[in-house]
Amino acid sequence: MKPVDLDVLESALSFIPEEMGVSLQRTAYSPNIKERMDASCALFDADGSLVAQAEHIPVHLGSMPLAVEVIKADFGDGLEDGDQVVLNNPYRGGTHLPDITVVKPVFQGPSRLAYVANRAHHADVGGIAAGSMPAESERLEDEGLVIDPELLLRKGAERRAVFDRIRRATLNPVERLGDLRAQVAANELGSRRVLDFARRHAPGFLAQAAAELMDYSERRVRSSIASLPRGSWTGTDRLESPEGRGPRFLPIRARVTTAGDEIQVDFEGTHAQTASNLNAPFAVTLSSVYYALRCLTDPDIPANAGAYRPVRVIAPEGSIVRAKPPAAVAAGNVETSQRIVDVVFSALRAPLPDRVPAQSQGTMNNLTIGSTRRPRFSYYETIAGGEGALPYRDGADGVQTHMTNTKNTPVEALELAYPLRVEEYRLIDGSGGAGRFRGGDGIRRAVRVLGAGITVSVISERRRLRPHGANGGSDGRAGRNWIVHRGSRRLRPAKFTERLSRGDVIVIETPGGGGWGNGGRANVAARRLGPSTRLQHAPSSALPNGGAGDGGARIAGPTRSHLTSGAKATAFRKVAGNPDDSAEELPFRDREMEGGRAVYLVERVRERR
Repeated sequence: MKPVDLDVLESALSFIPEEMGVSLQRTAYSPNIKERMDASCALFDADGSLVAQAEHIPVHLGSMPLAVEVIKADFGDGLEDGDQVVLNNPYRGGTHLPDITVVKPVFQGPSRLAYVANRAHHADVGGIAAGSMPAESERLEDEGLVIDPELLLRKGAERRAVFDRIRRATLNPVERLGDLRAQVAANELGSRRVLDFARRHAPGFLAQAAAELMDYSERRVRSSIASLPRGSWTGTDRLESPEGRGPRFLPIRARVTTAGDEIQVDFEGTHAQTASNLNAPFAVTLSSVYYALRCLTDPDIPANAGAYRPVRVIAPEGSIVRAKPPAAVAAGNVETSQRIVDVVFSALRAPLPDRVPAQSQGTMNNLTIGSTRRPRFSYYETIAGGEGALPYRDGADGVQTHMTNTKNTPVEALELAYPLRVEEYRLIDGSGGAGRFRGGDGIRRAVRVLGAGITVSVISERRRLRPHGANGGSDGRAGRNWIVHRGSRRLRPAKFTERLSRGDVIVIETPGGGGWGNGGRANVAARRLGPSTRLQHAPSSALPNGGAGDGGARIAGPTRSHLTSGAKATAFRKVAGNPDDSAEELPFRDREMEGGRAVYLVERVRERR
């Protein structure tokens, strides 16, 4: 097939999952899907090999082929036209329990042509905490309903028993089943588009085209690997354990070896699985490796099964990168996946110094808020942060990086759907690392709860260990989590679940990205603004300063942040002998009090030279 024909073919097939994604987003009920698009869609051939995927969520897409593989093994040739299969078991093709996968075989007459599939994050599937992302889970069942592969639809008809089981497990059945039916509808659309494609061509053309497209991707990946330096390099990084749950840090180690036109990633030496939920199923590890290598080889190669053929991943069974049941995995999907990317990048920094960026924020900053009291609800979001600087440009401010690719949750959508109010949402100026190219800035998001009986769960990273700079660039600022209760501010750990009172404010400050390269473009305090740490419950009450020289900036109780001029800046200094490689902040203000209310900066002082 000619290159131009392959390009046209790749576009035609890739548009099928892209259109599925549009349908899913438009018909979903929850803000997490209809606003953030925390979902992914893909197309597979009749043998279950990935043919095309939409540019959605990397951690979903790289792991979805295992879901189709498990369904093929379980059902064989027993699936019929109109059937759809559902699963979320991380040890049987899933990632973590909130990610529910729906797969549909596509038939033309008696012949199976393909599979279409989508995976979406549901804001609650049961478990010990609202939102199914508890910080303290130890076993998979603590995190919610476990669904092994089973028929969701039989010949186009819903199986009531399966829908009822999901309905009983969740806090918001209308929202959950609405999202689930949106997934079903997206697959129906994908099935029609596959049949339209098949009818426009000769019999057997779809299978031939898919095979040629996968072979084309394989050739390009092998060519890209063959151009890399030969050798073996090791990278190591650490995860932050929940407080009081074993060792403070969990190392992940990877040896990356290039030989000929193939590459191997071996995780020997990685920490064993733990009693926390930082354990990752092997599908998540595969996703992370595929993503990292795709970034460093040729990102424009069509992403399909052929692109992964030259890559071999070895992970010790029973480690945090290949956990065994019944280990909890809620954070493994969202946080361990990010650290795996950092480790692979770290290993390849020596042979590829002009390609590997500084570390990005290295966390998804998972925030889950919900209530078991009426009106029951659950809300989930991940919060963006700083991108690590690249060898040729500054890191982007306030973006999702690496294994997630979700959109921002609009304040209006959040407040319309739930008893929550966003008090502050802004960049933390100066939080990116200095260097020839600066790291991107993190974000501060403050959310006030307006109801009683509400629980918050936060799963985050880079609160003790800062995102590293590269080639002489400075580290980014570590993130922080706060709760403000009746004027009192409490610093919270990277991972926690806690009951809140009406009026409490949860504040998430996300990490900045590392800087790249030596240079005179430092984030000096005189030029860049620093993060606020002062929030209050009511306008008249001042908070405990929480640190020497901490000023009296606040968030006014009944109103949102107002923007005016006037501010000071933040400088960072290294704490001598700090084993966490973190930073202490010098005193600063980024707001001033006038007439009993807070006034905020209208112009961020930021020089880009």
